[in-house]
Amino acid sequence: MAENILVVGGGPAGLHSAVTLADIGANVSLVERDSFLGGNPKKFKYKFLFPDMQPADDVIGELIKRAEKNDGVKIYYSSNVSNFKENEKKFDVTIKSPDASETKTFDSVIVATGFEHFDPARDAKYSYQLFDDVIDIKDLERMMGENNFVRPSNGQPPKNVAFILCVGSRDRHVGNQYCSRVCCTVSVKQAIELRERFPDCDAYIFYMDIRTYGFFEDLYWKAMEEHDVQIVKGRIAEITSGPNNTVICKGEDTLLRGPFEIPFDMVVLASGMEGGPQSSEMVDKLGLELNEHGFLKPQNVTLAPFKSNRKGIFLAGACTGPKAISDSIVEGGAAAMDAYIYAVKNK
Repeated sequence: MAENILVVGGGPAGLHSAVTLADIGANVSLVERDSFLGGNPKKFKYKFLFPDMQPADDVIGELIKRAEKNDGVKIYYSSNVSNFKENEKKFDVTIKSPDASETKTFDSVIVATGFEHFDPARDAKYSYQLFDDVIDIKDLERMMGENNFVRPSNGQPPKNVAFILCVGSRDRHVGNQYCSRVCCTVSVKQAIELRERFPDCDAYIFYMDIRTYGFFEDLYWKAMEEHDVQIVKGRIAEITSGPNNTVICKGEDTLLRGPFEIPFDMVVLASGMEGGPQSSEMVDKLGLELNEHGFLKPQNVTLAPFKSNRKGIFLAGACTGPKAISDSIVEGGAAAMDAYIYAVKNK
């Protein structure tokens, strides 16, 4: 009899886990809270992925297609885990859908509930939701994905755009002292995309430290040298209204050691990653643990990065901390192997 494995979360990590398990003969139940698969990349309509600007649909769309067409994967849309009970080395789980509830017994579980974007409205200096033309990183992804890159205030194309990095990350004031890892690279990618598609629009990036780690560093140099993106080391202290329906970024250039006040048509806030409400839900329902930053805590970040504090329950993707889509997909496959081995050994 085939192993029965539950995957909670239908983003990049969960999708790859589900397909990997089904391909080796397991029966997979994939529980997704939204009415669609693909997680944040699908929700916010990502158009291109760094570092090679590959169309997002070639990656996320392909994962969705594999899951939907795989006979070994049963997908529960708009659903959640309502009851969870350990039964010796197995798990009795009730999956609640809009129309019904179903209780099934699983040999192992993978949690891949992803992340939530930091809400910039929590920090008043960014004036998010105060000015229409101050948007955040996911708003811009949606605009570009819908081919609707215009100023929200008047529907006109912007002539210049400012990107502000580390919004909600590396900030003791809002309680997130960690780096969200991918925000720098995503913003650089967005600035390149903007300059390629709208060459008359100037792009500025204001940063504390640029952290385009590993091979992503190539994008940083490409942005400056090939696309004339202006990258300024500076801290933004305040965003206010300006003349002619502009918004003004006030701050200090920390290299030139001087204050600046620059008007922009639009400001894009590179909001970081947080564990979100689903992480707390998994703690309450499955008995998992959170780390000090609000993400799900692995048993051992070095030796057992995909094992949770509970035997038979495994973790994958950004639910354990900020990471790129490519890393989440890799982790989905690794967690699938751990979950399958546990299921086989304990049948």
